[in-house]
Amino acid sequence: MKHLKAGMVFTTIGIYSNFVLQLIINAVLSRLLTPKEYGVVAIMQVFIVFFALMIEAGMGPAIIQNKTLSPKDIKVLFNYSAFFAIFLALIFALFGQVLALVYNDSVYKTLTWVQAISVLFNGLNIVPSALLNKGKRFKQVNFSLVIANICAGIVGVTLAFMHFGVYSLIFSAITTSVVNFSLNRYFTKINFSKEMYLEPLKKIWSFSKNQFGFNFINYFSRNSDNILIGKFMGASALANYSKAYQLIMLPNTLFLGIISPVLQPVLSDYQDNVDYIREVYFKIVHILALIGLPLSVFLSLSSKQIIYFMFGTQWSAAIIPFSILSLTVWIQMTLSSSGAILQARNHTKLLFKLGVMGAIILVSSIVIGILLGTINTVATTLAVGFVINYCVNFSQLIKKSLNGSLVEFAKEFISPMLLGIIMFLVIEIYSFVEPQGIFVALVLRGLIFIGVMLLYIIFTKEKELIKMILKSE
Repeated sequence: MKHLKAGMVFTTIGIYSNFVLQLIINAVLSRLLTPKEYGVVAIMQVFIVFFALMIEAGMGPAIIQNKTLSPKDIKVLFNYSAFFAIFLALIFALFGQVLALVYNDSVYKTLTWVQAISVLFNGLNIVPSALLNKGKRFKQVNFSLVIANICAGIVGVTLAFMHFGVYSLIFSAITTSVVNFSLNRYFTKINFSKEMYLEPLKKIWSFSKNQFGFNFINYFSRNSDNILIGKFMGASALANYSKAYQLIMLPNTLFLGIISPVLQPVLSDYQDNVDYIREVYFKIVHILALIGLPLSVFLSLSSKQIIYFMFGTQWSAAIIPFSILSLTVWIQMTLSSSGAILQARNHTKLLFKLGVMGAIILVSSIVIGILLGTINTVATTLAVGFVINYCVNFSQLIKKSLNGSLVEFAKEFISPMLLGIIMFLVIEIYSFVEPQGIFVALVLRGLIFIGVMLLYIIFTKEKELIKMILKSE
């Protein structure tokens, strides 16, 4: 618990610093760039993530979990990651020909060659980043991210003001990957090995193959909406949908992003102590639900104010999708933490199986939404898919990996659900006397959200749980 709390402190600093930076940068760029330019980059980003998964091949989490790797083995794995990164960066550069054909826009032929630089450095960063996490050096991990994002923000905004258009977003991403890798390599002092042998790959193969399989399947289930909307509805529709989806994932970044990077490195030391892991995880899920359920209500009821304040009135088409999808924020927050638990329990085979089931559910939901015709219907059917996938995943996780009771797990949601209902009633009552100005209205809504949360915690047993967590060692 001591390592977990220390890791969360440094991760909190990194995550929230990056959030403020991204908030400012996104607000500026959204007013300088058009929805179509954002849509072009959104389409490319889908495939950038895919190539990043191909390069990693589950290597990062496998390095963290495996306790038998020698320093020499690590250097050899760094060699392999570099070869994969160079090879796939070249493939990505050539992939622009395919994107130009599929989306009928020749701009991709050039953009992929430039963006291939970030693919390369993201691949090189896999081993240094894994080493820092394995050593629980969370301070250095988050320092690298903050500095990288500051540099990327300066580059992106400067180029946008100089009318570089879509290239301002791409060079911003390149800056992030280059700076992050450079700092992580400096902290780890890792070098390439003059030797090449297969033993290190064999050591991590059992873990990494299932992790890679899950990442591969999860990628397509999570990005098929972007691929299909970009193809059948156009770049502008995709941009509006992406803005909505981007916002609902922010709570994951702000809250779960603090916990998930720390969970596997810390709990991997207790992989055979299922009772301890279950106890810790149930407390974490309870806290995430306590934040996530009322936050889902707040975001859904405040969708118009949030979209207009964050991005401007030209993004009005993103309001309804955001209102619908934000109701699933609590699902994203609690479910996304399950992967780290399965990794810590060394149950990546189950992780892969759950990924396959989730892909079938989510992709089917997206296809139905697209057939119905608008990004609003996609948001609706996807939200239903999230609920179904949530039930399937946690029923398997609790029974097969944590040896727990679904009834005991469900009890963790009673108090958060009550808080969500209270939040809904208070905001609905407030809406009758709300001022017209977007900024003032949003600030007041935010103060109401914070006030209701604090009062509920103070006057319920939640206060004691939080005190216990803070004091535990």
